[in-house]
Amino acid sequence: MSKLTESDRSTKDARKRVVERLEEVQNTRLTPVQGRRLFRDEAGKHYLVFCGGGTWHGISQSSLPTVREAGDGALVVAKKYKTRIDVCIGALGEFVKNLGRLPQKKDGAATFHITVEEDGLSVDEIPGYFLNTAFHIPLGGANSHEERLRKIGRIINIKVQEPETVSHADAQAKLILVGSYLGYRTFTPDRSQASAYGALGELCSESSVPDDYLGKKKIEEIKHIDVIWFNGDGLPTHGFEVEHSTDVTKGLLRLYQASGISIKMFVIAQEETRGRFERERQKAPFRQIRDKYIFKNYRELDEFFESVKQSSNLRKKFMNEDG
Repeated sequence: MSKLTESDRSTKDARKRVVERLEEVQNTRLTPVQGRRLFRDEAGKHYLVFCGGGTWHGISQSSLPTVREAGDGALVVAKKYKTRIDVCIGALGEFVKNLGRLPQKKDGAATFHITVEEDGLSVDEIPGYFLNTAFHIPLGGANSHEERLRKIGRIINIKVQEPETVSHADAQAKLILVGSYLGYRTFTPDRSQASAYGALGELCSESSVPDDYLGKKKIEEIKHIDVIWFNGDGLPTHGFEVEHSTDVTKGLLRLYQASGISIKMFVIAQEETRGRFERERQKAPFRQIRDKYIFKNYRELDEFFESVKQSSNLRKKFMNEDG
């Protein structure tokens, strides 16, 4: 028997929580029919349950005959994020009728892809088929949150001899640490770069751009932005370009790639660069989104960083925490 990976265990645990919550909501007992996805309740109604953080799911060849015979019931697709599981439900009978539309892999398994929408999920291969969001299951807890704050607080309070000129990596590190302390997931493409606070890759929460919401094309477009903050579910909220020279055009261009997303776009640079920034954002293609660009100088970044450091120290003092 193959050993379960950490990801497999996480998905298995999440699916168990989904089934338990379904039993509570439906006030019934769900019994496995075959494998780990098909269940039947006390009234004979079937539930086909999928759970995971990706955008596709599969039905093994051996399970297809049983699924075809399931008839009416509920198709349950649970989308797992870092902070919650969204449980969406659709008509199983309609899904079963359209099994022939699903592409098959070499091993005979049928696959389908989902698209996250405002109030549920759609199945790409079945036009018009929709699963409504039924309920949410929160993940995580206070202990992990508290430990994260303590860890970031220790790093923020490292005594650093500030140079006369702020380095590009140190500015990135401050943005990463501030974002992390404020509860955002953080990413930088410059993982190997060293800063006064440690390697940037070790400071970030993410080793790659989260794909919870973004497709491959958009990830490719934004993954070179100096620092990105994401909310707990993986939606990008803030993008930062640190411009160490007076040429801000490259930074504006990288941020422009994210203009199709509801994201705040910051250029961090020396104050003397502000004039160039103002002129460049009036040019094509930037002028059509010029109001989305925000300029902050290094002094303003330092003030923000120091305010977070002070907040960390006040919190540590109030909570009577050592170190």
